[in-house]
Amino acid sequence: MALELLFNVILFLFSGFCFWYVGATMPKSADSELGAEQWPQTLLFLLMLAIAFNIYKFFKTHKKEEITAAFVGFFPGVLHFLKSKLFMGMVLLVLLALLYEPLGFLLTSLFFLIGYGILLGERRPRMLIIAAVVITMILYIGFSVFLGVLLPRGYVPFLRNAALFLESIFQWI
Repeated sequence: MALELLFNVILFLFSGFCFWYVGATMPKSADSELGAEQWPQTLLFLLMLAIAFNIYKFFKTHKKEEITAAFVGFFPGVLHFLKSKLFMGMVLLVLLALLYEPLGFLLTSLFFLIGYGILLGERRPRMLIIAAVVITMILYIGFSVFLGVLLPRGYVPFLRNAALFLESIFQWI
């Protein structure tokens, strides 16, 4: 319940910022026409009205005591969430996204799969490494060879050379 209210307030404030930003950065159109800046502002204004109505409805349907109780238990719940495996999996995905281009597909996938295996409870290092290598190769062959997707090779020279070497091997398939 507290999360719903916080999300609505944050979304309302972000929509207000976007409304201001569009008005400040887009060139002004003629007064007699709807220009490029007015369409997004109109949609953002309607969105802000809908969010304001949702916040109003939230306070109409919930009693003050319920809202207070929800906020009392909110912060311990957030701390519990930050310690959960779900959050750690989300952090791993963010790291994957950040390291994907600089390190390339091969090394990033290996690290991600090993980290996620540890997160899921696998403690045998040999099994983690074998599974990560096999899954990475299956993904690499599937996307690069069969689907023709250019996967990032990385900026580090030896990683880039390894990716180019694998591509030269799989060109024969």
